Amino acid sequence: MRLSGFASGMDINQMVGDLMQAERQPLQKMQQDQQELVLKMADYREVNREFMQFRNNTFDSVIMASNMDAKEVTSSNGNLVSGYASAGAANSSYTISDVERAQSAYNFSDGSIVNEGAAFDPGEGLIGQAEALQGNVELNADGKIEFGMTTFDEQGEAVEVSFTFDENDSLNDMLSEINRSELGVQAFYDDQSQRISMSRTETGIYNTEQNGDGYHPEIVFGTEEGASGEFLTEVFNLDEANESAGRNASFTFNGMEMERQSNQLTINGLNISLNDEFTDPVTISVANNTDDIFDTVMGFVEEYNELIEMVGGKVSEEYYRDYAPLTDEQRREMSESEIELWEERAHSGLLRNDRMLTGALNQMRQDFYTPVDGAAASFTQVAEIGITTTSNYQDGGRLEVDEAQLRAAIEEDPQAVHQLFAADGEQPGERGIARRIRDTLAGSIEQIGRRAGRSETASNQQFTLGREIDQAEDRISNFERRMQQVEERYWKQFTAMEQAMARANAQAEQLMSHMGGLMGGGQQM
Repeated sequence: MRLSGFASGMDINQMVGDLMQAERQPLQKMQQDQQELVLKMADYREVNREFMQFRNNTFDSVIMASNMDAKEVTSSNGNLVSGYASAGAANSSYTISDVERAQSAYNFSDGSIVNEGAAFDPGEGLIGQAEALQGNVELNADGKIEFGMTTFDEQGEAVEVSFTFDENDSLNDMLSEINRSELGVQAFYDDQSQRISMSRTETGIYNTEQNGDGYHPEIVFGTEEGASGEFLTEVFNLDEANESAGRNASFTFNGMEMERQSNQLTINGLNISLNDEFTDPVTISVANNTDDIFDTVMGFVEEYNELIEMVGGKVSEEYYRDYAPLTDEQRREMSESEIELWEERAHSGLLRNDRMLTGALNQMRQDFYTPVDGAAASFTQVAEIGITTTSNYQDGGRLEVDEAQLRAAIEEDPQAVHQLFAADGEQPGERGIARRIRDTLAGSIEQIGRRAGRSETASNQQFTLGREIDQAEDRISNFERRMQQVEERYWKQFTAMEQAMARANAQAEQLMSHMGGLMGGGQQM
């Protein structure tokens, strides 16, 4: 039971509060130290995210051959022939003439499949509308419609598919099932003509064996395994003999007569599209795409500069010892503008001169300027292609580019420029600049991860700063428990004092009362 100054007349609550405020002074420093650890962890993780993003982007930029060996294809008549070249395609000019485009085989019903004047709905069950059809719908022993079809793959091997439909399946259902199958056939029903069309989705000739009539049907009704095609011929009114045959593309390429199943050709790394048929020669040329390669290298340099500027800023920021992170109590006593200015300095310099980060920056600079060993390589150092550091040492190794020299190097030997960044050797000196930097960043990312964790989901016990934060939290909790004990002690002491003073006051009142009675009795005598 706490007494609050009734006997002594003192404000015990205020006195205990003032005493505890003095006792709690070390707690503020503990909380600030813990918050500084949290802020430092956030800074480390921010740097690590930038490291990981740059590492990933590097693989997709200067290391990727398609970016650094980009080719530009030009055609003397793009309406007839166009194309693009893959990385590694030889720079050359090619002549194409006497082009006949590839065509898909197709077939269609030989007349309407519906009786004249009969109502027919392709979305309703086909068996229920059998009387509206010209052909006789034959059902198997299970009361279902069954048929098979055969097409051929690129190797000329038969692709056989059997279909089964029940009484609820419509014509649309059947055609959709054919379209979804592996046959490579597109089929549809035309309401106006009441006929069915089927065509191969791929151009060219795939069936290399002639039948008895001397033609090569690409869509065969029935299968070798025994599935009949009678339903297709009797009900859908289709006939293999009516098929419009597929055709391979034929053309003359640099004087050589060639055929392909598709109008999209790949010859010597050059991908060609035959857009129309023609006879007179069309020239198509392959050359280095200097602009794309230049843009890729410049993008890499710019991203590298942004990275070292960001990390360099972290390790060179001014650290303000007198501006510790604010506690909640301190925030309540400050205005928003004061809080903003204070926190700007409290968050500054937490990674100043950090050895992990300065070590990463120094190693990346070394990675950039160590020569790349390569047999018969045109370029072994970035300075040879116009990339150097700025003359201002305060830039921290920021790169600058002589654009004319870089373009000239790309035009001279784009593969050598690519290898300067992407060479993959066993020894560090044989590895390209970008690969070295990726290796350096991988080690730094791992090192920072052990120090500050890689993500917000990581357990604090898995990394050093997390354990330090937990230890700080334990110290704060232990200190809070001690403060509770100290506060209880103060209250016990003041309560004991109040109780003693209350007893003394009571005794004094009794004594005064007794003495007053004695004095009154003496006067009467």
